[in-house]
Amino acid sequence: MQIETWLSPSAVADHERARARVSVVIDVLRATTVITTAIAAGARSVTTCLNVDDARAMKQNAAVDSIPLLCGERECRPIEGFDHGNSPSEYSPVGVGGRDLVMTTTNGTRAIEAASDCDVMFLACFANLSAVADAIIAEVTIEATLEGESKNASLGQPVQTEGLVRIVCAGTNGAITGEDVLLAGALIAVCHRKLSDTARFYDGPIDLINDSGSIALAAWQHCITHDKVTDSESLAQRLALTQGGQNLVAAGYANDIVDCGSIDIFDNVPQRDQLSPARFVDR
Repeated sequence: MQIETWLSPSAVADHERARARVSVVIDVLRATTVITTAIAAGARSVTTCLNVDDARAMKQNAAVDSIPLLCGERECRPIEGFDHGNSPSEYSPVGVGGRDLVMTTTNGTRAIEAASDCDVMFLACFANLSAVADAIIAEVTIEATLEGESKNASLGQPVQTEGLVRIVCAGTNGAITGEDVLLAGALIAVCHRKLSDTARFYDGPIDLINDSGSIALAAWQHCITHDKVTDSESLAQRLALTQGGQNLVAAGYANDIVDCGSIDIFDNVPQRDQLSPARFVDR
């Protein structure tokens, strides 16, 4: 499996890149966590857009029987006149179950736009970490149905394809942020664990095709060995030390960090089913 990692959206947007088989967008604090939470709570879909005016226009132009809820934030805070902000705790089955949502955020929805050149797009957070790893592997793995499809495969065995996986971190206002880098590294590590029978990463089946992936993996490994991150509680404490975490604390949203640090509490994966505007449903 080839994995290309970009630690900010500008790394993708400012250069010509090959089309990816799979793009995975990360905005741990908080957009991808919120969208995952909303879909787990029964939201029918989440459509993302860059501008507040575009979001309001989508609601105004919607059919009477499918008026969406407006969701999102600017500079961490709820947008005036919107139904929900960007805190995972706001997205309960009672509040969003069976509803279509339109979301715009400061960083996450821009990362989604930057990563759009792909066949399949997933949204990742710590809350669905393992489920996203499984989804990635499923997309870049085919099952040999005919003898001779692969020199190393027998009938019915999984075969790795050549599809490129691109991980795109949202960051904050164009800057790289630690929380997204940590999740990128964790996602690479989990994919390796699921695909390999060796603990030595560079002996395994994953090819990191740029240094950003190695940086993210090293950051996650350091987080485990040095910072002693072993569970959701210790992860939330570590996320609070990042720039994104500090921004949330300063804005009065420290409790959101606990929700965003929860590991593997959801098995759903938001997947894009419409390109423009990007819309996400449960995979």
